[in-house]
Amino acid sequence: MNPDLQIRKTIFLLFMLVAVVGYFVQPRVQHYLPFIQGKTLAEWDAIGVPNEVTVLSSLEVLSQKSAAVPEPPSYLVCMIDDDPEGTNAYGIYDPTDLAVTVSNLVRLNVKHLFLGTHLHWPDLPAIENNTLNSQLELLDSCILSTPLRRTVDRVVIPDYLLDSSVDLQVVKGNALMLPKVNNLSLAPSLKMPSNCKIGFSQLESEPKTSHIPLLAVWDDRVILSSLLLERLHHLKLKPEDVEITIGKFISLGDTGNTIPIDEFGYFTPSHTEGETEAHVISADITSVKESPVETENAVLTAAGVKADSYRAIESPVRQLNQLTLTPVYFDTVHFQRIRWWDELLLSVVAAFLLMLAVKRSVVIFWLWAMMLAVGFYFGTKYLSAETHYFAPIIYLLTALLVCMVVFPFLKSRAAFIHELIENQHDLGDLSVLYKEEQFAQKELTVAKLSARDRKHLRKQRRRERRDLRKQKKADSKKTND
Repeated sequence: MNPDLQIRKTIFLLFMLVAVVGYFVQPRVQHYLPFIQGKTLAEWDAIGVPNEVTVLSSLEVLSQKSAAVPEPPSYLVCMIDDDPEGTNAYGIYDPTDLAVTVSNLVRLNVKHLFLGTHLHWPDLPAIENNTLNSQLELLDSCILSTPLRRTVDRVVIPDYLLDSSVDLQVVKGNALMLPKVNNLSLAPSLKMPSNCKIGFSQLESEPKTSHIPLLAVWDDRVILSSLLLERLHHLKLKPEDVEITIGKFISLGDTGNTIPIDEFGYFTPSHTEGETEAHVISADITSVKESPVETENAVLTAAGVKADSYRAIESPVRQLNQLTLTPVYFDTVHFQRIRWWDELLLSVVAAFLLMLAVKRSVVIFWLWAMMLAVGFYFGTKYLSAETHYFAPIIYLLTALLVCMVVFPFLKSRAAFIHELIENQHDLGDLSVLYKEEQFAQKELTVAKLSARDRKHLRKQRRRERRDLRKQKKADSKKTND
């Protein structure tokens, strides 16, 4: 029996066992482990991939180089108030008065309008609704908003929402958690101009939250929010240019701009800012001779005791700025995980290399294992630098660590056996020693029997003693006869 050979086998099998278990278990538990220095275990596993890493799946990561974050666009903020002076001809919020406001915004050199109020006047004649329609057509472009909800009575998706949506089939990831809608709460009652895009402002069937909803599923389409449509407008993109990865981010075309989202399609702002004060009041805009802000973009919102009911989006300028100040990347590269048989071969090679230091001392073994760990790190960095592949090493490092912990115990037992061999002059005595050790192990096994087995054993022994006494009595009786 060669103790060193036994240690080699043990180290090899132990390394492979831990590596194989880690290969299957790690992807299933890494999302539940706490962050380490702000990174998940999956991000640490792709440590060899250059630049900033986004884990798309256990088989794919995205490498992105950060770029400068753009400045948010400037807006002329026009607000509809309660009109305490009674300036409006038809009331606080009427399509005709709103048409006058849009006409004056065009006069102030506004070419693009983000309308943060609803356009729902179902009781008014179509001619009054179309008054606003004709003024919106004077703009180069306009983003409108409408709240969506989920009801028992579903309706067909309006054409104007189809134009502001993407096919559900092109969405990456699990879309089952996205909010579901099938109806409009305050549908626009005017004919939609061709220069307007409309997205949802609120999801009334969903609980209120400080996060910003950007996506909603209607049948086989994913409807985009009006805030997201506004961001696309400034990047000169269309909805079909958007790439959505659920639980990760929304990639805005090939511009490098991304918006992080959770599994529900919500964006969580990473910074807060104060609300932008209105530059112009809608009721007073006719008297404004020159725009107080040098911009071609405007936001029309509402605020007041009565006017609040017309507002579709809370703090639109702040939310638009938050969407702008999201990460921007360039030089984006997808890295694929190496094939499973390559990882198996790598584990076998690592186990064999670890076996080379078995004959050495514990300290040398540990140094050798740490050198292997460093080799793993630089090897995976070199692989990612030269190719579009990456090799996870966390489970290999775990296997190394387990072997480092177990090795001193294996080494101490091997030293004990070596000492016995050196002290034995007769190998036969050593074989007797092994036999005695095996016998002792068997006795120990008997001693560890369960309580039920021991009870059964006692009954069996009492039965044998009774049978023996009966046999003795029978023999004694025959002798006397």
